Amino acid sequence: MTNIVTPEVRLLAHTRIDEKAISEYMGIQDASTDAETLLTMAGRNCYRSFHRPNEATYNDADYLRRTLGDQGHWSIAEHATATLYFTGVSRAFLAELTRHRHLSFSVESQRFINANDANIVAPPAIRSHKDPYVLRNFADAADEAIAAYMLTRDELGDLPKKQRNEAARALLPNAVETRMVVTGNLRAWNEVIQRRTQPDADAEMQEVMLLAKDQLHTVSPIIFPKENNND
Repeated sequence: MTNIVTPEVRLLAHTRIDEKAISEYMGIQDASTDAETLLTMAGRNCYRSFHRPNEATYNDADYLRRTLGDQGHWSIAEHATATLYFTGVSRAFLAELTRHRHLSFSVESQRFINANDANIVAPPAIRSHKDPYVLRNFADAADEAIAAYMLTRDELGDLPKKQRNEAARALLPNAVETRMVVTGNLRAWNEVIQRRTQPDADAEMQEVMLLAKDQLHTVSPIIFPKENNND
């Protein structure tokens, strides 16, 4: 039976500041992450308010909540970026995520990587169904599709590997696992997460974007708060 995998999201990289350079213009607050410090400086630069004249927004957290949330000035969030690594996600997920034009993608290639032992991503509705035969039947169908892929690729044995794979991959199901490195600025990530965690969004997208939000929480707790957490 094909190996069924579940999604994982890992934070690979994110914006780091040059503390010495920023300290020449404004103080750095211990409670702020590098990304939040950079966003605060970008916003305060617009009005040369590096000295934090307003007591109500003296703390970066309050300043960002007002600027991003109350005033909707999200352009400053474009200065900080984060790179995530997605595994255990389907080609269907890839098709959904690439609709978001402000993200940058490096995706596992089906032309260069053989799919003989490809993992399968079961949609949440199938994975969690109370009847175990639903998942088994799904996996069996995926096995048949991969077997057809392998047969077609073997029949094209007179061609170079890349050409064999690119022709045979037409038989692979949307459920085949793909792995991708994705980079976006914090405004783009926020917009994707806000939209793709709504009840009408694709179920796999909802699940994976919540995982992405958990990873991005370490980059900016202000923009990506924990569920039921007001910090």
